[in-house]
Amino acid sequence: MTMNRRFFLGQLSWAAGSLAFLGRQLQSAEAAVPGFELDPTWPAEFPGSGQEPCQVAGVAIAKDGRILVLNRGENHWMPTTGYRQERIQKPAVLVFDDLDGRLVGSWGEGLFVMPHQISVDAAGNIWIVDCGQDKVFQFDSTGTLLLELGSAEIGFRKPTDVVVLSDGCFVVSDGYTNARVAVFDPKGRMIHAWGQKGKRPLEFQTPHSISCDESDLLYVADRENHRIQILNREGEVQAIWTHLERPLTVRYAAGSLFVLSNLDADKGIVRQLNRQGEVLSSFMTKPADSKGDFEWPHGLAVNDDASKIYVGFTLTGRRVHRYQRARQ
Repeated sequence: MTMNRRFFLGQLSWAAGSLAFLGRQLQSAEAAVPGFELDPTWPAEFPGSGQEPCQVAGVAIAKDGRILVLNRGENHWMPTTGYRQERIQKPAVLVFDDLDGRLVGSWGEGLFVMPHQISVDAAGNIWIVDCGQDKVFQFDSTGTLLLELGSAEIGFRKPTDVVVLSDGCFVVSDGYTNARVAVFDPKGRMIHAWGQKGKRPLEFQTPHSISCDESDLLYVADRENHRIQILNREGEVQAIWTHLERPLTVRYAAGSLFVLSNLDADKGIVRQLNRQGEVLSSFMTKPADSKGDFEWPHGLAVNDDASKIYVGFTLTGRRVHRYQRARQ
């Protein structure tokens, strides 16, 4: 199907309202259903090894259960000053033991300028998107570089996230400057690119994150349009979930989509949604009685049974927190 035909069908479906769950109104933050509680004992140390506090852009869970924390080292991205166009010399990936929260490893020195998100595929490979270099990286589980993708021909412009499909193809949300979703084969050759700036179906205003479920449905966090667009792997819009207040990061686990939104400064919320877009549980990333710095949640990881959620904080928050499912 050509891009023009696919876009026309998306437009037609939007006008007719024939897509399943199109325009579903989700519950607001005020109607949050408590489901998770902050674990103040984890991690045991952060950032550890004498490092100064660093912005945590992303969090992922390795195949062995350790927690991978993607940080920006000495290169902080602040709204008023931007960031330096220099590679980070400190380790960009910190590895923590999930059980006791100890820092057990680190890697990634001198590779990244402005790392934005991290994820782990079914084979255990680690993927990192660097919007400062307009590149996507693939590493094995030990941190050995397998693929570095980014060229004038591909045309990334501040890409934001990546997800790997069941057949090894991968999809990049691209991004702060572009407004598209790009699909690649396992060797890094571009197959498709969908989207443009706008507010209609298959149009985006900052596609900030992407995830997929076991059937390879794609969930795109369309941040400035305050919605999640759901696409099949042919780029056809299947549903649009609206009124999500700037969704920043999406991750799929245990049959649910988890959406991290930042309502304002330190007012972050994580929602667990079912396949119909209904809220099953949610929690504010800053507990009501806390005086700590929880400013600007950005990274999100969920374990396989959705009993633990990890959130990374940028700006002045500069750490990772773990939240555990509340006992009933």
